[in-house]
Amino acid sequence: MGCATGQARPDRKAFDDGYAAFQAGQWPRAVDGFTRYLRSDPTSSFRGEVYYYRGEALVHLGRRSEALADFQRVGGAGAPPRIAAFAQVAAGNLYFEAGDDSKAVRAYGEALKGPQGDLPMDMLLLRLSVSLQRLGQWPLADKYLGHLIDRYPKSPSAAEARRRYKADSFSIQTGAYGSLSAAQQENERLRAAGFLARLGELKRGSQVLHTVQVGRAKDYAAAQILAQRVAQAGFTALIVP
Repeated sequence: MGCATGQARPDRKAFDDGYAAFQAGQWPRAVDGFTRYLRSDPTSSFRGEVYYYRGEALVHLGRRSEALADFQRVGGAGAPPRIAAFAQVAAGNLYFEAGDDSKAVRAYGEALKGPQGDLPMDMLLLRLSVSLQRLGQWPLADKYLGHLIDRYPKSPSAAEARRRYKADSFSIQTGAYGSLSAAQQENERLRAAGFLARLGELKRGSQVLHTVQVGRAKDYAAAQILAQRVAQAGFTALIVP
């Protein structure tokens, strides 16, 4: 017998199938189950969570544009604040990995406005800071790097945060050597090629490496141009803050 009111009936089995597949890492089945559920009831009060889970499954399948669309739907679908915050982080990660730093900063910033209890805060703060540095917003980046160092000092991201803290420009690093003489030789090769190079030091635990770097750029776009010139001259070109 049909539904007299004409309202859709959510296909709970489709959701259960999708969620079980999601937990098992069976991403195509997860997407299929969640899609069937959404089709069965497009106005479901749970569709925000379903969009988020389907988006995560789509990320694992490499279908990033579709995943981003799902993460963007979460906020307007009445999802709980916790799920909405996770969706903003997931969208921020996609923007960050695509090099769209302005959108990454906005998405991460929105995530920070919501519940933060179980968000991956050390990763979020580091990526937000990196995007801000790439945009040339060095003082604001230091604000978030400082939070990361103070609040999560033993996290996997803290060492990178300490390395980036108080930086104010990007340079092109062509090498990091255990031998000072090897670094000096690289420095001379760069100068012979017309680059104004300089030596520095990088500490990794108890090891001290001698670095060779070229130039200073206030934002990532300018650094990329310089890196291309260095690479075209036959050198390794790593952009570092």
